[in-house]
Order: sequence, then C-alpha cells, then structure tokens
Amino acid sequence: MKSIETYIEEVKKKLKLATYAQTMQHLGMPRQAWTKIQKGQGVSAKNAIRIASALNIDPAEVLAVSMALQAENNETRNLWLRIAKDYETDHEEAI
Repeated sequence: MKSIETYIEEVKKKLKLATYAQTMQHLGMPRQAWTKIQKGQGVSAKNAIRIASALNIDPAEVLAVSMALQAENNETRNLWLRIAKDYETDHEEAI
C-alpha cells in the first residue's frame, strides 16, 4: 500500500517543487498536515481529494489509503486496504 507521504512526494515531483512546504502550499494544506503525514496519519477527505486532483487520479484511491491509516481496528483497516489496492495505480509512468 502506498502511504499518503508517497502521494505527496509524487505531487512534489510532478510539479517540480523544491520543498514539501511548497507542495503543501500548492495543495492548500497547512504545514502541520505534513508533520501528521510523516507520522503515518491520514488526511481529511478534502485533502485526499486535493492530492488526487493534483495527480489526476481517482480520489477514492487516496481516500481509501487515508481511511486505512485512521482505522480503529484491523478488520476495518484491512477492508480499506483492500479497497485502496483495487484503486492503486502506478503514477511514476505519468510523472
């Protein structure tokens, strides 16, 4: 499973931005969100949509990963991981 951090890295690379602060600013996300992302936490639905939009991918992919990270138990986490895997695409080819 990709992490939210991986998606942010893909946005940074795609837009040729120098820093993660610039990436977060471009996405309209607060800097504090980057700290949470680095700690392996998910993002809000609004921010998942922003990330997906920047990568031209289905928002359900990023949202499913985020929900898996926020799941309160293994059963729920595994369900979201299964959904995320169904949507997961390789963006490196497009970048």
